[in-house]
Amino acid sequence: MSANLSTGLVRLSVALAVMLPAGTSFALAKTPATPVSAIVAQASPTPKATSNPFAFGGFVRAYDFTRQNASNSAQGGSRGSTNQQSFNLGVSLHGEYDFANSPFSAGASYLYANPLGACSQASDHAKGLPCVSNRPPSTNPDDTLPGFALSTLYEAYLQYKAAGFYGKVGNQIINTPWANASDGRIKPAAFQGADFSYALNRHFTIEAADYIGWEDRTSSVFDQSTLLTSYPAGSPGIPANTLAPGGRTISTSGFFYGRLGYTGARNLTANAYYYGMQNIANLLWFDARYPFSGGRLNPFVALQFGSENSTGSAVIGRINSTVFGLQGGVNVTPNVLVTLGYDGIPVKSDTIRLPTGYTCKGNIIAGAATMTTGSLPYLLPFGGTGNCTANGDGTTNIYYGGWASPYTDSYISDPLFTTSTTQGMVDRRSPGTGFKMQVTFTSSDKHFVGYVSRAWYNYGNPAFAQLTAETDFDALYRLGKIEQGTYHGFLLHYRYGERTQTRAGLPLFKYNRFQVEYDF
Repeated sequence: MSANLSTGLVRLSVALAVMLPAGTSFALAKTPATPVSAIVAQASPTPKATSNPFAFGGFVRAYDFTRQNASNSAQGGSRGSTNQQSFNLGVSLHGEYDFANSPFSAGASYLYANPLGACSQASDHAKGLPCVSNRPPSTNPDDTLPGFALSTLYEAYLQYKAAGFYGKVGNQIINTPWANASDGRIKPAAFQGADFSYALNRHFTIEAADYIGWEDRTSSVFDQSTLLTSYPAGSPGIPANTLAPGGRTISTSGFFYGRLGYTGARNLTANAYYYGMQNIANLLWFDARYPFSGGRLNPFVALQFGSENSTGSAVIGRINSTVFGLQGGVNVTPNVLVTLGYDGIPVKSDTIRLPTGYTCKGNIIAGAATMTTGSLPYLLPFGGTGNCTANGDGTTNIYYGGWASPYTDSYISDPLFTTSTTQGMVDRRSPGTGFKMQVTFTSSDKHFVGYVSRAWYNYGNPAFAQLTAETDFDALYRLGKIEQGTYHGFLLHYRYGERTQTRAGLPLFKYNRFQVEYDF
């Protein structure tokens, strides 16, 4: 038996052992991995049913992104930030074959994308560096799209479905709270491994999975990296205070995962999750949603709770985080839903002597990790959030406690109720509090869905106050006929986000995205 297969079986056994005892204290089924208030990004269409055992589907997507980071033309602002713009055009083809008189099927998805410009190679964007001049009126590419070509077989799997049992092995798309497709750009992120679930009865489901590789949404290859242990294009990458000699990836062996789900009376749904992210963190996550019956407002309440701690060699430093969230909503009319959400992540602190090469400058840790100075072993807030205060005796107070999310960091695809279009506490790696109000309109024929939201964040700690706010607008219109199941036809999707921030010197941030897509 191969080492990888042996490791995988051990991981699955551990995940099940951790999850099964949770059934005695949690009535927990699968609620959406994305926040209830969010408009879920379009996933790869399910293959179109035919009279043959082979089914097919796919999409064509065209995106245009702009990000305004500076107040004057393409280059400007007090920090010299350059504005960004990218276009990309992609096509994805998906096929699936059902073996006759068998519960087995096999499938694959291939994607090719090209920005149709001179800057089309990933090598031109090493560690996210621009491939154009910073001089006005030039703009940098927005490599979250990305701004270069992609060519990948991101799905290739064998699947089994029968008698309440489900299994899938190979390259695949998954959607769990803290590891998901993040399908809001030109291609989804994909995972390499095995997933198994079984419906114990009509109320309870158990699931276990082991993933040894992944392909981020700006990559064409699977590897043993994460968004916190490498430098993917369009992402912040490895924390600045973490030792990464030569800017290389810190390799980890993926993660294993378990879930116990519950679906009960009156549509109560809940889940208990366990993630073992190798040499990064162990994570427990609970969510539940309860819709109140009766009345025209159709109110609901949802909650979430998580606990996370660093594990193994802790390659990105100490992680010690908890989060609690609460959300409620009502339909003020049959077409208008109003939701209010809250999330809180308490700040943690330690008093230490900083390693050689590091200083607490302006209440933010300064100094780059090198092979001679080593790492400052903490997951620290960034993006302008304070993380230290200096003491008179030469020691330093370190402020941390943010949530580490190796597979959603910077993707704005985490499940917190208060995450917005361009920011959230997870993507700032910061403790704090967040409030979000959203009004969503859905037309009676389901062709149009749009929302307006306003969110407030307090990333402050004893280092200094850091308040930000964000206003978002999102509109999606489907041109074709809406039928039960996967949509086929044209859709238009536009997003706008704008931040305001209290601390002087930080650039403004405005975000526009326009997407045209045809699903078939």
